[in-house]
Amino acid sequence: MRARFVQADGEVFPFEPASFDAAFSRFGVMFFADPVAAFINIRRSLRPNGRLAFVCWRALEESPLGFVALRAASAHLPPQPDYDPDAPGPFALADVDRIRGVLGMAGFGDIKIAAHDEQVGSGDIDTMLAVCSRLGALGKILRENPKLRGAALPTVRSALAVHNGPDGVKLNAATWVVTACCPDGESV
Repeated sequence: MRARFVQADGEVFPFEPASFDAAFSRFGVMFFADPVAAFINIRRSLRPNGRLAFVCWRALEESPLGFVALRAASAHLPPQPDYDPDAPGPFALADVDRIRGVLGMAGFGDIKIAAHDEQVGSGDIDTMLAVCSRLGALGKILRENPKLRGAALPTVRSALAVHNGPDGVKLNAATWVVTACCPDGESV
């Protein structure tokens, strides 16, 4: 049998019931407006004993990849709204209890959550600075306020230099690797 890939909004896409053996997401499931409804929809698309697997961010504070640049630039940035851990966004599933609760309410079983840390980078300081200024929380702020780049980026460069080594700038990325199972006979 051939593999079939479907790219769709898992929260609302009308998947054919019990049509997939597995569902996988890499940094996407944190953005569901209603995560329980989304995971119910995904569970319904899985055959009995179908598997769910996804990777999502742990807390920002655990992941220097996300906070080093943002913290370095913070004195030059406008005040940011208070963080709502239940709102859709990169860290919406940072809490293990929330992951277990959402997946449990959606009908998944055999939920396993493992922390994974990886030193990652994009190359030398200039390359990493370019990436940090385009992606993540800092990238979003700078896209909305491009006039702040001149003041913020030199401080970010200095912060990244501390993490520069023979393989370029490397920062820890803290993630959860989550797996769950659609219980036998409960796909729909």
